Amino acid sequence: MSLPEFTPRESVRRRRLTARDVVAEELRRGIVSGRLPPGTKLTPQEVAERLGVSQTPAREAIQLLTSEGLIQNDAFRGAQVSPLTVEEYEELYLMRIGIEGFAARLGAERIAREGVEQMAELLTEMEHAARAADFDRFYEADHQFHQLHYRATNRESLVRRIMNLRVATERYARVAYRMPKVSMEDTLANHRSLLEAVRAGDGSTCEAVLKEDLSRTLDAFTKGFPLDDAQ
Repeated sequence: MSLPEFTPRESVRRRRLTARDVVAEELRRGIVSGRLPPGTKLTPQEVAERLGVSQTPAREAIQLLTSEGLIQNDAFRGAQVSPLTVEEYEELYLMRIGIEGFAARLGAERIAREGVEQMAELLTEMEHAARAADFDRFYEADHQFHQLHYRATNRESLVRRIMNLRVATERYARVAYRMPKVSMEDTLANHRSLLEAVRAGDGSTCEAVLKEDLSRTLDAFTKGFPLDDAQ
């Protein structure tokens, strides 16, 4: 399977990243968005040609994503996008339920009013994206919504771990949204409850709401996977 056409996003071009980081970001987004589906073969030469870099950063980016579990790389089959598995999904979501519950509670207790209003604006952005069935826009706003919330904990190491896990689970979440018991409207309803608890500084409710949402998605995915077009 050949790579689709893609070019670095504006947000990537604006940041001062190494060539390896730029290539890794583009491959990572291609994988989690589904543009590079499981089984897609990745060679340093083709990746380098697509993104206009040398093969060295392309090779380094593939190695980095291999360490993240998004790519499988062995001497016989070469590098290819990792398959989706229930086992990995359960592991990722159980980790998220544990650490995000803690971050949701602590963030709600510490966040400033300005942060709450920014979360409200991002929730509105998610609602617009859901009406337009714009998954990319929906996920970007969702990512920022939770990042604002969790950064209020003032624990940068915790936030990095959480956001890395969220990136790793995004491609699974996109599959879950094609299942009967999971929808963007369900997510929005949960986020409205979450925002209400954040606004009230109610950490315990925040933790409960967040865990309920993740557990619901985990249950639906575990029971409904695989879809015919999930792999």
